[in-house]
Amino acid sequence: MSRPKSNSVINIVWNLGWPLLWGSVLSITFYEFLNGPLDSENHPLLHRYFLGHPIAVATTVMFFIAMAALILRGVNLLGQQLVLSTFKFPEIDAQWKQEDREQASELLLQTESWSPRVITSYLGTRLTDLLEMIRSTGTAATLGDEMKYASERDADRQYEGASLVRIIIWATPMLGFLGTVMGITQALGDLAGQQIGDDLNGAMQGLFSGLYVAFDTTAVALTLSIVLMFCQFMSDQLESQILSDVDQQVEDALRSRFSGNKDRASDSWSVVVEEMVKGQASQWSDALTVIQKQWQQWTARQGESMGDAMSLAMISAMERQVELQQHQWQKWQELLQDNAQLLAVNQEKMNQQSELLGQVVEATGEVASLEQTLNSNLNHLQETRQFEDAVISLSAAIQLLSTRITGEAKPLDLQGGTTNRGKAA
Repeated sequence: MSRPKSNSVINIVWNLGWPLLWGSVLSITFYEFLNGPLDSENHPLLHRYFLGHPIAVATTVMFFIAMAALILRGVNLLGQQLVLSTFKFPEIDAQWKQEDREQASELLLQTESWSPRVITSYLGTRLTDLLEMIRSTGTAATLGDEMKYASERDADRQYEGASLVRIIIWATPMLGFLGTVMGITQALGDLAGQQIGDDLNGAMQGLFSGLYVAFDTTAVALTLSIVLMFCQFMSDQLESQILSDVDQQVEDALRSRFSGNKDRASDSWSVVVEEMVKGQASQWSDALTVIQKQWQQWTARQGESMGDAMSLAMISAMERQVELQQHQWQKWQELLQDNAQLLAVNQEKMNQQSELLGQVVEATGEVASLEQTLNSNLNHLQETRQFEDAVISLSAAIQLLSTRITGEAKPLDLQGGTTNRGKAA
């Protein structure tokens, strides 16, 4: 019997398609709960950390995809453990009288009655591959080496099975840091120049609130990545234990069945299992050490990057504030200069008006002097008129006396008298 080859499309769907499908279902369910029972009034923190930024939503979806992959892997491991606890390898009578190839062929015929779960399990796959190797080569002399190779192949299969989760664990913090950078950029871009110039406290408060939202994405990403790391660690430990049990059961099932491997089975199998266990332990120790170093380096880089980003953000904000203040100060200086020029013009006009008022006052004084002179002239004229009347009266009296003296009455020539008086005057 030849075991059917695994289809690469089926493996891709199992390793990638099902986690994407169930992760999407879990994400939709979670956000439906946020829009329903877990509303923003009763659970504001959930809405702040999982709905505060689109990057936070993408991080949450990736977390649920990884959790779906881990859950599916956990279900598969439970099935593997169930197979290990219930499977019994059949015994064959007169096993020492048969050749290795015949015995392997009979055992392969019995594998046709196995259930699909047993065939696709680690134990069933390992036994089937080893039996096919013995049947094809005709001897079990290299069974120990094949056992070691099969164990390493299953370890590689285990490592490849968790590749999607490892990629998400690596990408989740990067995605959170990307959200922080985008949030800082958006917060700085939303600062309006007029707002900084008029209300600096309000502008800085808006900047800090934007930064709070931006750093929430990194907090969510780091928290979810830590949860995924612990879940993956537990899953890897469980699968390593299952692979160790598979190695032990395969050794117990095939150790004394084949004549070519009977004499050295007890020594070689124990050595192989011990080497495999040591190899697994060494690999896990090295992997954890590498992960710890990478985590420390990444944390240090994240801290430095966040510090640099905050420094750049604050420096940019302060430079922008200084530029705006300088611009405002220049405007104020221009306004002061314009006001000074207006005041100078007004002062010049006031001086001109003062000169005009002086001229008016001087003209008014001249008018008063003219008026006084005129009044004096009028008074003089009035006095002159009275003098003329007195002269006329005196002339009339003189003429009257002359008339009486001479006895001749002459008419009074007032005009001539006036003329003579005028001449006399």
